[in-house]
Amino acid sequence: MRTLALTLGDIRFQWKYGFYYVYAAFTLIYLMVLSVVPDSARRIVATVMIFSDPAAMGLFFMGAIVLLEKSQRVNGAIAVSPVRVFEYCLGKLFSIALVGLFVGSVLAVAGGTPDLLLCFAALILSSFICSSLGLVAAMKSSSLNRFILAAVPFELLIFIPPFLLLFDISHPLLSIHPGVAAIYLMYGDAENPFLLLLCLLIWTFATVFLSVRTVKKNFLSTGGIRL
Repeated sequence: MRTLALTLGDIRFQWKYGFYYVYAAFTLIYLMVLSVVPDSARRIVATVMIFSDPAAMGLFFMGAIVLLEKSQRVNGAIAVSPVRVFEYCLGKLFSIALVGLFVGSVLAVAGGTPDLLLCFAALILSSFICSSLGLVAAMKSSSLNRFILAAVPFELLIFIPPFLLLFDISHPLLSIHPGVAAIYLMYGDAENPFLLLLCLLIWTFATVFLSVRTVKKNFLSTGGIRL
């Protein structure tokens, strides 16, 4: 129940600061772009859009969300409350994933994605991975500029291997990369979707575990004193 309450609280927080208005505008822009893309390329363009934005938005926006909370002393209040660190992290991940799922589903339908269920599963798991990494970078940052610098290595790690596929650079081992696995599932061109989903699940557990450890360490040192 606390996780649900935290998720709803994050949704209200994001709504208050115009997060949803921004993504409504982005969705309209993406749909206009897809409407002028040739039918032969629409599916791949939609896949790139889904992976690079709705699935990865936590990696870009988590810094702004967490830094706003820090400026309002929200983290300090949560650190001394009965809320568990794991629940706090899940609230963040679920709230971001819901926005990504809505935007991504619109783009997937518009782009003609053949297997929507696999696409949605890849989108949600990718969102968890990217948001977890964004949370790690945000917790280690005291300003937006520091967050941007801290997030760059994660962005390179997530985005470079998948976009090599656009240049026909591939290798069987690349499939264990979460971004590559997600692209195959979103595009609907996966020879073994269950193995790709398993790969994404393993990466999801690993990154969520990392984010929980980082947030816990941050909460223990809230106010500059280790509790």
